[in-house]
Parts: sequence; C-alpha cells; structure tokens
Amino acid sequence: MNCLRTLLVLGVLGLTFGAQAQASRSTDSKHDHLAGSQVATRQTREAASRFKRLSLQVNAAWPKFRNTNLNQAQAQGGGANGILKWSYTTINSVQSSPSIGSDGTIYVGSNDTNLYAINPDGTKKWSFATGGAVVSAPAIGTDGTIYVGSNDQSIYAINSDGTLKWSYGIGGIVQSSPAIGPDGTIYVGSNDNSLYALKPNGTLKWSYATRNPVQSSPAVSSDGTIYVGSIDNYLYSVAPNGTLNWAFPTNSGIVSSPAIGPNGFIYIGSEDGNIYAVNSK
Repeated sequence: MNCLRTLLVLGVLGLTFGAQAQASRSTDSKHDHLAGSQVATRQTREAASRFKRLSLQVNAAWPKFRNTNLNQAQAQGGGANGILKWSYTTINSVQSSPSIGSDGTIYVGSNDTNLYAINPDGTKKWSFATGGAVVSAPAIGTDGTIYVGSNDQSIYAINSDGTLKWSYGIGGIVQSSPAIGPDGTIYVGSNDNSLYALKPNGTLKWSYATRNPVQSSPAVSSDGTIYVGSIDNYLYSVAPNGTLNWAFPTNSGIVSSPAIGPNGFIYIGSEDGNIYAVNSK
C-alpha cells in the first residue's frame, strides 16, 4: 500500500512539473514573440523617424512647413509663458509659415515680396527680394539651401547666405509650400493647375496636371510617393516618376495639405466640411 501511495504521489508530481515546464516554455515563447515584435516595431519607428528628416537639413528645429516630409508637425515643449521675446516688422502682412534652420535662423516670407532670414535674437540676417508676395513656406535642404515659392510664378533656391542659387519659372503663382523627396527632388504645387517636380539643380523633372489650382502643400511618403490636394476636389497620389497612382474625390476643393499617418492613412481636409482618412494602398 505504501508503495502504491508513493507511486501515485510521484505521478502527480510528475504531471505537475510537466505542466509547469510546458507553461514555462509557452510563456518563454510568448515573451520571445513579444520581444521580437517590439524589436520590429522599434526598427520600423526608427526607420520612419530617419525618413522624416531625409533630404531636410540635419538638426534643424523646423526645416519646412509642418516640420517633416510626412507633414507631421510636432515640436518639443519649451516652457512657453506667453511673454514676447521679440517681433520683427516687415513692410506688409505675413501669411507664410516660418521654418527654422539648424543654427536657429528663422526663414519666413512676406507679402512685401521678400523672403526674410531672421537671427534667433530677432535681428535681420538678410532678405531676398522676389517679384511677388511670398505666401509659400520655405523648406530647408540638407545643404542649407532654402526653397520657396512666390506669387511672381517662380520657385527659388536660395543659398544660406541669401544669394540666389537658381529660380524656375512656373505658369502660375506659387502658394503651395515645397517638399523635398528622398533623392533631393523638390515638389511644389502651382495655380497653373499642376504639381511640379524639380531636380536639385533647378531643372524640370516632370509636372502632373490637375483640373484646378494646386495650393495644397505636398507630403512625401517613405517610398517616395507624393500626396497633394487640388481645388478640383481630388486628393492625388503620384508616383516618384510623375505617373498617377490614384485620385480620391471629395465634394469640394482641397486647399488643405495632407498628413501621412504611421498606419499608412492619408489625412486631408476639404472645403466640403469633412476630414478624410484615405487608405494609401
């Protein structure tokens, strides 16, 4: 009898230890899978973070309209208390949005036809005169070149010292703000109904025609796809070679600029009163 009891106890203990070992292996497997997923997620986020600044000036606080290639505007908090540090007066109204270089220089356009470079202390560094109001927000390239459009129907590339690098004449006023692709291509819309792609040397790469003015500012995804709205009511997805991927219709004109979410959705507002989330694939 004692031997039988001993065998029963050993059997129960064996089953218990076996279950615990199986549970441990299952838990370890889950932990390994979770760790692998976390590593993959972190690598994806790191790759996306690197792309956000690809072709934009390194260490610039705010190198373009909405900060990144994805148009995902986000700034670090700075303990703002609402007290004026300085103001700089131009000759006319300012509708352009500022961009900030790696050295703290603030670049902004004015309706007085100038692009201004303002030092961090609020003093003027230089100004560059165009032939029309500068509503477009500047974008700063990796080499410090500032790209901006003007209502004089041109886009300008300006060196960091305020001298002209090149200009390209477009068939309509430019109120769209430039975006810079992974290969340095500059994308910008125009009131001549087109999206333009310009090479870094200022020559035309291609243009894509919509039916109405393009005042929306392009966003560029990690695969180089360009997203932009038009007053013809459509959100366009254009391949890096200038061919159309797709066009999504809304019920009114689009002046809003698209933002690319981490989930691959494109977010855009329309004058029909709606905000749309559009699957990019």
